[in-house]
Amino acid sequence: MHEFSWSETISIWAGTFNLNGKGSGVGEDLSAWLCPPVGRQRRDPDIIAAGFQEIVELSPQQVMSTDPVRRQGWEEAVRSTINSKTRYPLREEYVLLRSGQLVGAALFVFVKLSSLKKIKNVEGSVKKTGMSGMAGNKGAVAIRMDYANTRICLVTAHLAAGFANYEERNRDFRTISQGLRFQRNRTIDDHDAIIWLGDMNYRIGLSDDKVRRLIKMSDLESLYANDQMIAGRAFPFYSEARITFLPTYKYNNGTDEYDTSEKSRIPAWCDRILRKGSILKQIDYASAPLRFSDHRPVYATFECTVSNIDESRKEALSRALYEKRKHDLAKPDANGEKTDEDLAGYDSIAAGLPPASSDRRKWWLDNGLPARSQVRPPQDNIALNPKRPSNPFSPTSEPDWVMVGWSQEGRDSESRKNTPPLPPARRGTQATRSPDGHTDACTSAKALSTNSGVASSRAPTSSSSSLTASDLRRKPAPPVPKKPALLSTLSAGTDSPRRNSTVDSSIPSSAIPATDSRPNVAAIPQSPSRRIGPGTTTPSAELDLRSSTLSAKPTSVSQRQKTPSAEQSAGIPPGKGRGGGHGRRNLLDDDDEGARLIPALQPSRPG
Repeated sequence: MHEFSWSETISIWAGTFNLNGKGSGVGEDLSAWLCPPVGRQRRDPDIIAAGFQEIVELSPQQVMSTDPVRRQGWEEAVRSTINSKTRYPLREEYVLLRSGQLVGAALFVFVKLSSLKKIKNVEGSVKKTGMSGMAGNKGAVAIRMDYANTRICLVTAHLAAGFANYEERNRDFRTISQGLRFQRNRTIDDHDAIIWLGDMNYRIGLSDDKVRRLIKMSDLESLYANDQMIAGRAFPFYSEARITFLPTYKYNNGTDEYDTSEKSRIPAWCDRILRKGSILKQIDYASAPLRFSDHRPVYATFECTVSNIDESRKEALSRALYEKRKHDLAKPDANGEKTDEDLAGYDSIAAGLPPASSDRRKWWLDNGLPARSQVRPPQDNIALNPKRPSNPFSPTSEPDWVMVGWSQEGRDSESRKNTPPLPPARRGTQATRSPDGHTDACTSAKALSTNSGVASSRAPTSSSSSLTASDLRRKPAPPVPKKPALLSTLSAGTDSPRRNSTVDSSIPSSAIPATDSRPNVAAIPQSPSRRIGPGTTTPSAELDLRSSTLSAKPTSVSQRQKTPSAEQSAGIPPGKGRGGGHGRRNLLDDDDEGARLIPALQPSRPG
């Protein structure tokens, strides 16, 4: 960049003055403020920024509108002062670059005539903060420019007044800093050099008597330590030079005496100038003895390092780099193709290795297709092992290659080699391995029986069944429930006699079903056979309760009330079964394991 750019230092003068609405000062000599005798500065400023506040009286009529007459008068007063040939004969002429106004706040920017060719993109903007942004009695005016290739922004502001309105002043600053916008949505912070000047209205947090006593003692350090702007950390990331002048507010008009009215305002440094940017260096910071207002004007001088770019040399260098790049890309690579733009100048790190890759070309993709493996198996009947994990770094015992085209016996032999040892047989189980690698299972009824209580006689023998290790490790399937036989009650039209249907006293109470949720069992008529289901007749002597259970379709409450239960048919009072009123049990008693025949359910014969 140094091949086509260089830096230079320019001088900036910035000043602020609250006129208190006084128009009589237009005819006053402003040279003590605009053209101070600065000893350390050896040349005239290249940029002059003069900011004013309260150029008009802030009456209700003026708050909502802007009167340009006063602004034009003060603009001419500043121009005539800085271009006075009688006082400054060697000074170069200044021209007005731009001015802006917001009710009582105004900003004028003058530059040397010779500097106009270096300035471009000049813009102005305003931001209201009075009455929550509706009135312009408080707010800011800003002007920006590009001096050579450096962005400079100048802001004059008038913040909220009052000793106790410290937070409101901070809020006004944030509103201006974030809400004031130029073209392309640029803000104040989008610049290389920023200078704030104006009536910030920050006060000294001490009593009036103490402040006046410290002023008489010239103890500015104690006053500055209690300043609201410093103690409250207002204007973050901005810098201010050390204050060496007395508080600029509030004076009696035309005198150097602080306020003696009934309000007796506490003296304060209301008028301030702050800077932001590493290219700015402050030289002076002082006040001027102009007495026609209750404020004293303040000024500061800066040295600003701006960057200059030779556009013709920059364009020539850019063109040369483009042509060189174009020539490099035109060279074909090893495959006869043009070099990728992202890979120009990047070769393979060693002979035999592929070249570098880019977003458009990757060495593992040939013409957009994935690279194919060139590895060949060592023999014809060998192939890659499909059981190996996809991650080549994962630990595994699987070989890289496996034989293909095996017979069934060969595969069984290999599977027996890879079969893990069987776990020790459980108690009551004998497991032996046969010569062919399988396991003969001779188990007891306890080992092979399922939850349904199937007898061990159904277990396969060693000659009819053989179990592998995977079969023994497999969890047994759950038992299939048997369908219970449905005992239907007698139809309502049956005229069979019920005189001999009695309940045997040997029937346990557990054999009598409950009447609420269990099937209703009607009295069994005297018949050599009874009906089990529709269209089926079974002799009652062959009724085996080991393999059948009683079930009935659920009935409604009204049906249960109409259908007599087994207890009511047998003449047993409700809740008085065997055992002296204990809870009813199922027809198949768990203690008897369902092996007992119930005589009461057998057909009775006349005796």
